[in-house]
Amino acid sequence: MGVRQMLQLSLVLSVFFISSCGDAPKKKSSSGIETQSVLIDSSFYFESNIKHAKGFKIELHEGYKELSVLDPWKKDQIFQKYYLVPRGGKSNLKLPDDGQIIEVPIRSIAALSSTQIGILDFLDVIDKVVAVSLPDRVYNEGLVNRVDAGEVIGVGHGATLDFERIVDLSPELVMVAGFMKITKDETKLINAGLPVAFNIEWMESSPLARAEWAKFIASFFNKEEKADKLFNDLEKRYNSVKTKITHIKDKPDVISGYHYKGVWYMPGGQSYLAQLLRDAEGEYCWFSDSSQGSIPLSFEVVLEKQSGSKIWFGPAQCRTLKEMRDMDERYTLFQAYKDGQVYSVTQRKNKRGANDYYESGVIRPDLMLKDVAKVLHPELFPNYDLYFYQKLE
Repeated sequence: MGVRQMLQLSLVLSVFFISSCGDAPKKKSSSGIETQSVLIDSSFYFESNIKHAKGFKIELHEGYKELSVLDPWKKDQIFQKYYLVPRGGKSNLKLPDDGQIIEVPIRSIAALSSTQIGILDFLDVIDKVVAVSLPDRVYNEGLVNRVDAGEVIGVGHGATLDFERIVDLSPELVMVAGFMKITKDETKLINAGLPVAFNIEWMESSPLARAEWAKFIASFFNKEEKADKLFNDLEKRYNSVKTKITHIKDKPDVISGYHYKGVWYMPGGQSYLAQLLRDAEGEYCWFSDSSQGSIPLSFEVVLEKQSGSKIWFGPAQCRTLKEMRDMDERYTLFQAYKDGQVYSVTQRKNKRGANDYYESGVIRPDLMLKDVAKVLHPELFPNYDLYFYQKLE
């Protein structure tokens, strides 16, 4: 009998005993004080089926779960580890000391990255958010209302992170986007007794793998079964779009990104954005690159290699061709610009400047794929209107 079956049998017997004998049994601690036995929610024992994501893993043990975030920059290394225990059962376990111990389900979270907001809404636990980085950049309407009511607090990010305010709020989990190494501020939060979860979904190599980080976040809420079901439905929708374009022979050449402070950060050949272009049957000259993140390039290199590209995705937050030209006159040298085939993720940007693409884009790769496929092969989706992207005029 496997660990999971043993745990489930134990749970069933516990529930039967409690329902048969009234109150849960009490036991005496070493100090002679009677303590109530903990009845664990059966959802804690659900084992996620990780299909695509390579950046984390969840292992079920007797009485706890081991959640590991893998380091995408150092092969076979752990970036951070967590031991999840049922709420109220922490004192009954002897756990390894190489990770953060977190009682679940958590009841409050500081979500310091926009992508987390989209996933929390997807899992229907958005009401657990008590802090965000930049309140004026929140798109989710329900969360905006709570910000305006003072129920959700802005705590900044990076150099503006308000450490004292986060500590005063004492969320049961602080979730941040992980980069290369743990920062001093993140270390300070951990040392202050606040669990810090590192979300590195942006380093995954496919849109579906990125979206599957919903299961990582779900584990802190005992929502893994819900996440599995929702993800399976999402995967079917994504693959449904993909099957409509697999027969395409004409693959337009695509350019991505823009020049910023002397560097053009081009999506690496093994990034989720490159995979999105593959799935949408586009052509991209950096497919052979091995980078999972971005490739730092000079303007001159991009102009040399991609001046003739037919379609341009992602020129910052520009909404018009004039805005692009005002940013850098040299953009007009690209064929995509000359032909007016430039698309930006500004369709769902509100008056406050918040952009839904950065919140729900991570969890709606099916719509991202359909948007890109519509631009590349408009004849296949004649009645579909772009959801995230819009054409610059």
